[in-house]
Amino acid sequence: MIRAVTSASPTSAKARRTYQKLVEATSAEIAANGSFSAERVAARAGASPATFYAYFATKDVALAAAFSLVLDRMVDWLQETLSIEALLERGMQEFCREFVRGVTDFFTRESLVFRCALARLPENRAVRDAYREHERLAFQHYQRFVELAQSAGKARRDDPARMARALLVLTQGLNNPTVLGAPADDPLLKELADTLARLLSPA
Repeated sequence: MIRAVTSASPTSAKARRTYQKLVEATSAEIAANGSFSAERVAARAGASPATFYAYFATKDVALAAAFSLVLDRMVDWLQETLSIEALLERGMQEFCREFVRGVTDFFTRESLVFRCALARLPENRAVRDAYREHERLAFQHYQRFVELAQSAGKARRDDPARMARALLVLTQGLNNPTVLGAPADDPLLKELADTLARLLSPA
């Protein structure tokens, strides 16, 4: 369920379903066209523009909700992917290759939503709040993964929080036009995966 980003959060089940549809439609519209309007979002959601504005006082509020949805997906993916079992099964090099590939695929799919939201970051407090909260959640997943990998002898002994911050920055850096849409065999992706492996691997 998407966390409501409205002045008055939907309370009834029907209102929550409508809100969910509008947020998903906003995200889909941006992903398809790089922008959105109340009319186009409402049409996607099978609603009216008046319904759009009943849930979102402004387009900035709708944008923040759509961005929060995409960040929810990112955090959920990290929680699923940062698995010590996967690391033990595949080994560090293969794990890092799959991780880098997965992150770049995600950012490629959602690039227009990120571009639209981050352009409003300085002026849109709701976007900033969503970004910071999801960054905090992602950091927690990274730190837990590092701690488990260290316990299993598969990651170097260093401050887990510092290593988690490095992983967070590296992941954010993959949202870059240089690698968005790159083929799986792109040498740059291999270089980036090798860099990640060097960061994590025991000395």
